[in-house]
Amino acid sequence: MQSITITSLLYKRVTCLLLILVTSGVWAQDKRIKPPKRDSNIESVDGFVNHTFDLYNKVFVYDSLTQKGVEIPAEYEDAILEDMEKNLDSMYQILPVVIEDMGGQPFAKKAKGTLNLNKARRALTFSIRTVKVYFLGESEKEEN
Repeated sequence: MQSITITSLLYKRVTCLLLILVTSGVWAQDKRIKPPKRDSNIESVDGFVNHTFDLYNKVFVYDSLTQKGVEIPAEYEDAILEDMEKNLDSMYQILPVVIEDMGGQPFAKKAKGTLNLNKARRALTFSIRTVKVYFLGESEKEEN
């Protein structure tokens, strides 16, 4: 009798686990990459990270609206593209300074700066892929 209750209890737990796993994919949405909690105290690194996350937030909102089926007016798309171009130009100008500034810093600042730059890299990668898909018409399959 006791083996039946243990078996039924195990069956119920497995069923609940499978139900949670199957339904979680239905309501799951892409997680937003959060900017670093603390600055690295290296001015150029922090500027680069801030510009990267400004760009990322705009691209993420655009992507979210597009996936929900919201039609975005052409004027707004042009404004987004222009703003993205400004952010990219700012990031391009800061990048050489970032590399220089990282070299002369203490280990702790370098470590924090590296962690922040890695988060920024992930956000930038998402932004570039998304812009390619929406504005250049390239699919992710072509990229791989």
